[in-house]
Amino acid sequence: MFPPPRSRARFYGRSTNYMTVARDALAGRIREGDDVAGIERDLAAFLGAKHVVMMPQCRVGIFLTLRELTRTKKKVVLSPYTIHDVINMVICAGAEPVFADIDRATCNIDAREVARLVDRNTAAVMVTHLHGLACDVEAIAAICQERGVALVEDTAQSFGGRVRGRRLGTFGDAGVFSFGMAKNVNSLYGGAVATDRDELADALRAEIAGLPYFDTETLLRRAAFCLTGDVITWGPIFGASTYWLFRFGYLHDVEQLNKRVRGEDAPAIKESIPEAYLRRMTPMQARLLAPQLPEVDRLSAIRLGYARRYDAGLAGIPEVIRPPLREDGSHIYLNYAVQVPDRHALLRDLMTRGRDLTVQHMGNNADYACYGRWHRDCPNARATASSVLLLPTYPGYGDDEVDRNIELVRAFYARGARRAAAPVPITEEKAVG
Repeated sequence: MFPPPRSRARFYGRSTNYMTVARDALAGRIREGDDVAGIERDLAAFLGAKHVVMMPQCRVGIFLTLRELTRTKKKVVLSPYTIHDVINMVICAGAEPVFADIDRATCNIDAREVARLVDRNTAAVMVTHLHGLACDVEAIAAICQERGVALVEDTAQSFGGRVRGRRLGTFGDAGVFSFGMAKNVNSLYGGAVATDRDELADALRAEIAGLPYFDTETLLRRAAFCLTGDVITWGPIFGASTYWLFRFGYLHDVEQLNKRVRGEDAPAIKESIPEAYLRRMTPMQARLLAPQLPEVDRLSAIRLGYARRYDAGLAGIPEVIRPPLREDGSHIYLNYAVQVPDRHALLRDLMTRGRDLTVQHMGNNADYACYGRWHRDCPNARATASSVLLLPTYPGYGDDEVDRNIELVRAFYARGARRAAAPVPITEEKAVG
C-alpha cells in the first residue's frame, strides 16, 4: 500500500488570519479603520501603478471597468478559456464578447487572433494571464495602442508576475486582480483594479463608495470554510481520512463528494449583475492582505522551482504538452498545467496509485449553448478545455511530491508505449482476420 500524498491544494495566507477575523468580529471592528485606503497605497507601490481601487471580487472589477470602457463601442475581444462568470461580466457591462482562440502551450489568448479580430467597433481587448503564465502582453499592448483600443488585464491568477521587470496588470488601461480564497494572496473575498487613468480611477471609486460593505455573516462563513479546508488538508488529518474520502469519491464517481472539490459550476448566462456581488471590501479584509505582500516574490520563487522540476522530469513524453519554462518572473505557476489526451484515464491511474490531483474544470465558453449568440470556432480552446490536468505547486507541497507525480506520469505513458509496441495476441489476430 502507498503512503498518502499531500493535498492537491492549500489556502494561501497566514494562520493568524483566522485570529484576525475572530478578534475583529468579537471587537465589532470588521468595518472600522482606514486600512482599505492603506492597502490601495501599498498595492499601487507594489505594482508600480498610479491608482488602485479595491473591489469586492475580481469579477466585479471586470464588470465596472468594462462598463466604463464600453460606453460607445461594445465589442470586447477575449479568450473563451476562462471561468464562465468572466463572460457574464462582459455581458452584464452591456458589451459583446468576441472570442479569440488561444495558444495551446500557455492556454492564453493568441496575439495573432487579437490582431485579426480587433475592428472599428472594438472597445477593448481583455487578456487573461491564466495558471500564473503571462500572455504575450507586450505584443497585445502594441496592437491595442496602434488600433486605439483599451487593454484590460485579468491578472486573477498571476499576481506578482513581471515581464521585463514590469508587474502584470500594468501594461494596459486597467489590470484586475483577485484576492479570493484560492489565490496566492487571500483576503477571503476581494479584488482590485489598477490603472494609471485618472478618470477611470475616479469613476471606479465613485461606484464603490456607494456600495455597502460585505456583511459580517458572509465573511465569517467564508473564514469558517477556509479554516475547515485548512484543517482537512493538514497533513495528519488529510492522510488519515480526507484523502481516502476524496479518492473514493473520484474513483467511484460519487457526485456528492466530487462537487465539493470542483472549481467551476455549470455555465449559465447572467445579463444583469447579481445584487449580492455589489459589495465593498471591509477594513478587516485589507488587514489580512497587508502582511502577505512582502511574501509574494519569495513564494513565486518556490513555485518556479517546482515548475523547473516538472519541466525537466516530464520532458520527452510526446503525449504531454508542458507549459513553457520561463525563469524571468513572467510565469509564476499558480499551478503547473499540463495537457494530455484522455486526462481522466491518466488521473484515474494516478489517483489509484496514491496521488491527489484534479483536472481543470474550466471549459471553452465559445462552445457553451448559453453563449450561442456569440459562438466562434476556437479549436485550440476546445482541445485545451478537455486536456488540462493541474499539478500542484503551492509552497509547502515539496520536491518529493513533485517527483512522485513525475514518476507516475512517466510510468503511465511508458506502459502505454509498451502496450502499443507489444505483439497482438493470437486470439486477437484471429478475431481481426
